Amino acid sequence: MTQFQKSFLKHGCIVGVILFSVFQYVKLGSSLGEEYPRKPIRVVVPFQPGGGSDTFVRIVQKAINDDQLMPQPMMVVNKPGGGTSIGSSYVKDARPDGYTVLCLHEALMVAKSNGQSPNGPDDYEVAAATGEFGVVVLVSNESPYQNLGDLMEAAKAQPETLNFGINFNTPTHFSAIMLENTLQGARFRFVATGGGAHRLAGVMGGHLDVIILSIGEYVRFKENGLKAIAYLGEERLDSIPDIPTSAELGFPVFSANLHYWWFPKGTDASIVNYFADVMGKVMQSEYMLQRTEELQILPRIIVGDALSQRIDDRMEAFGKINPELRIELPDFEVWTIGFVLLFIVLALVSHFRSEQSKVDTVSTLRLRYDFAFGALAMTIVYVLLMGLGILPFIWATILFVVIAGLFLTGLDKRKWISVLEVALLMSFGLHFVFTQLFTIDLP
Repeated sequence: MTQFQKSFLKHGCIVGVILFSVFQYVKLGSSLGEEYPRKPIRVVVPFQPGGGSDTFVRIVQKAINDDQLMPQPMMVVNKPGGGTSIGSSYVKDARPDGYTVLCLHEALMVAKSNGQSPNGPDDYEVAAATGEFGVVVLVSNESPYQNLGDLMEAAKAQPETLNFGINFNTPTHFSAIMLENTLQGARFRFVATGGGAHRLAGVMGGHLDVIILSIGEYVRFKENGLKAIAYLGEERLDSIPDIPTSAELGFPVFSANLHYWWFPKGTDASIVNYFADVMGKVMQSEYMLQRTEELQILPRIIVGDALSQRIDDRMEAFGKINPELRIELPDFEVWTIGFVLLFIVLALVSHFRSEQSKVDTVSTLRLRYDFAFGALAMTIVYVLLMGLGILPFIWATILFVVIAGLFLTGLDKRKWISVLEVALLMSFGLHFVFTQLFTIDLP
């Protein structure tokens, strides 16, 4: 074999291997697209486990997994806090690969239409709206207000004293406002409480006077001592015929909701359509029909142009309601930075006092300037890390406190554990206070 033949054979084999690899890669990519999903799909529920939305999603999960409606299972991930904004932001910022989807009712539209959240329908690809459910107004069996008329008269006679458990800028909030509007002078004191499980705990513990739950939540929780005083539907339900509508009682409020399935913006249309088809099969499955009947949920599904029209109509309706701000919260970002700076100043004062015995005044003054500029630089970096979206609040705060603590303790190894403990307590503690108690969406 000549040298030319050997060279031709060698390079030909290399080119052949490359072409074969490219062909297999293209073929594999095509087959992967056809085999979606190739791994479990994560469904983000922006509420604590146990509420109405969480229950509905887990029913869908069981229907899909039991009937093998997809080649991969569905996984439920609870991301509560921030009035649903934590979970919705997580999905909005997720990769649009079809493996992360948000299940959230009209709270997304309510918050967006009133400027309370940057996240709205246009930030997602919506696949379907499923499972329509009505809501009821509830009090405890021990409540002095055993009917809606008494409750409304008390809200008028003692404005802003009755605690009404809601999620701010969600359908529960707007339903409560609509109730107020049916009686001039009636005003509740709105309390941010989280999902249905938290609202139940609040009213049963005596911290809340009245709450709104879905029919499904009421059916599940009524044995705990709840009394339904009005159904916010157009006519009574056959399954709970003794519960009058609010309109019958002279307070015409109509409220119903659907579970919407939102993918990150940019998700391929074929994936969205595939998921919508799966939801259609889910809503017709025997298990879903059985469970929706038990929970008083209409096994309804809306997709395509009808879904887009539904969203447009709801956005228009919600945009006409301008909820008055009932609570005045301080600017927590400013206060947080202020307290951090105060903490640094106090630490510096303590450090400088301990250095007064030093003879070298120039060195001491230089040290003070170093501390001051170091503290300012760390604060600026801390704010930028969150403002630019490089790190979320918890990790940025841990990093800031650890660096500041080590700096102020002079890198004393004996205090490293204490510094880390303070960092963890501050970061997670402040995150809990802001997101859970004040429903503030942190970076």
